[in-house]
Amino acid sequence: MSKSSILRLSLFREIAAFGAAIAQIGGRRAWTALIFLILGSLTEGISILLLIPLLHLVGRSDQDFAVKLPNNDLVRWLVPDGTLQLTTVLCALVGLVAVQAAFNRFKSVYMAKLLFDFINRVRMNLFESIGKARWGVFTRMRSSDLDHALTGDIDRVQGAAFSLLMLVQIAVLLAGYLLISMFISPVMTLFAVVIGILMFVALQPFRMRATAFGRVLTANRQDQYRTVSEFLGGIKVAKSLNVEASYFAQLQSTLEKMKADNVDYVRNSTIGTAVFQVASVVGLSLFIYVALVRFNLSLAEIVVLLLVFMRIAPRFMDMQTQAQQVLINMPAYTAMRSLQARFDAEREPGDGAAGEGGKLSLATGLNLRDVSFFYGDDPAKSVVTGITFGLPAGKVTALIGPSGSGKSTIADILLGLLEPTTGKMLLDGVEIDAINRRRWRGQVAYVPQDVFLMHDTIAANLRLAAPRASDDDLWTALHQAHAGEFVERLDLGLETVVGDRGVRLSGGERQRIALARALLRKPSLLILDEATSALDWQNQSLIARSIDGLRGTMTILTIAHRPSMIAFADWVVAIENGRIVEVGQYQRLKEKAGSRLSRMLSSEQSETEPANVA
Repeated sequence: MSKSSILRLSLFREIAAFGAAIAQIGGRRAWTALIFLILGSLTEGISILLLIPLLHLVGRSDQDFAVKLPNNDLVRWLVPDGTLQLTTVLCALVGLVAVQAAFNRFKSVYMAKLLFDFINRVRMNLFESIGKARWGVFTRMRSSDLDHALTGDIDRVQGAAFSLLMLVQIAVLLAGYLLISMFISPVMTLFAVVIGILMFVALQPFRMRATAFGRVLTANRQDQYRTVSEFLGGIKVAKSLNVEASYFAQLQSTLEKMKADNVDYVRNSTIGTAVFQVASVVGLSLFIYVALVRFNLSLAEIVVLLLVFMRIAPRFMDMQTQAQQVLINMPAYTAMRSLQARFDAEREPGDGAAGEGGKLSLATGLNLRDVSFFYGDDPAKSVVTGITFGLPAGKVTALIGPSGSGKSTIADILLGLLEPTTGKMLLDGVEIDAINRRRWRGQVAYVPQDVFLMHDTIAANLRLAAPRASDDDLWTALHQAHAGEFVERLDLGLETVVGDRGVRLSGGERQRIALARALLRKPSLLILDEATSALDWQNQSLIARSIDGLRGTMTILTIAHRPSMIAFADWVVAIENGRIVEVGQYQRLKEKAGSRLSRMLSSEQSETEPANVA
């Protein structure tokens, strides 16, 4: 089998699988839609057949205009004398067309619902697969590619589904026209079919180019979306560095490439359209010649056959057009299915919703025992190795170490986002594993350095953690986080819109809102991952006071390198190069000469002394 034949077979299988997916999601409605298409074809065909007896009246000298019907058993049973008055036939024709118009409207609405149900299901399937995947898979992907798949690619999938439905509709209408034509002249019908098939086959190279263009279009749109997404996501940094022009040039280059690819595709596809138009005229001329000279058909039969032929010929072109649209947009569906399969393969096991099964106990402590973690299959590339330490319940533990030492990875393991490659995490002696990890995550609150706030009100951002929380609950959490005073000063209070990613609030205000949101969850474990590293000393002091006041009510892990965020800690764990190098009580390690903690504090003090003197 040749390479082109294998490619065509592969494309056919992809389109068949795509159609099967539409039928599966549509269920019985897909078959109902097919019946509607067949009925629509029949009604249109019958209206054309009614023209034959009407055209037989042309040129007659008598004035009774009685329409003679075909001589067969069914007609004789319905109309014994075999004739109908002209007014009766015309009324039947008008009525049939009116019914057909109403039916087509109903059919179009029904097909639109079927199409959007399919698209919404495809979008939700991918969205749910993304949401249910392990956290680790997100660290290896661009978020812009996921955004593009759920927005740009899904629009192309909708285009492919619409074109496929149109292709089926055209095929059904074509079959109906051919059936009607068979009643008039089987030989001429066969002649028209052969012409149509020859033209459709001749246009095969143009459909293959459409497939190639579809793949190129997918890659170009991904590049375009990445550039725009990265620019908008980091626009403040881009403007501060005066590098906007580099993004402009990058996007301009992508757009120029897309333009060149589109123009090249249009140049080739229009050749196919021109070839079809010329071939249609040639076929029509041959059709008329054969009908008149070879088969001596009557004028009425020739006129109706021409009418049918003029409807059949564009249908073959429509099939070509819709087939090209399916092939252009199919790569988007293939990419989405591949992406969904990737996330499904990384699906996070668990016990369903976070609240199912009741709360896990954290009465004595949380312990990591000989925990290692690495991405992929190479243990030599471990992020952390042989980690063993405990978080005493109700106490504050500080995790310190240089950047890149593995602190955030340990936080993600404790949070339940990452699964240890080796080793165990024990909660009051109970192992946190695939079965209960989601349930444990429901008892943990996390405040990162880069706070996420929606473009919504303060109340909406807080209720992200507790949707049923009352206003009193919100104010309690705000005051715990030392955020109540500044929120009370705002004109709209809880209803103040914070802007995109909280841009209308200062860094300290955003962090305190994030802390209040975490506290609103009433967690068993609170993790602060460098949550104050970018704040001034006043905001650090406010948050430090908030954390210090929570001692005894929950277990707290603070990851920091500033003295103000570890001075209230009961225990300190130091990590370097992915390994634990020091564990002990804060006060003892602070007073111990040469300890990592004392060296960190003295280094911090020496760095700040010149500023204090100034």
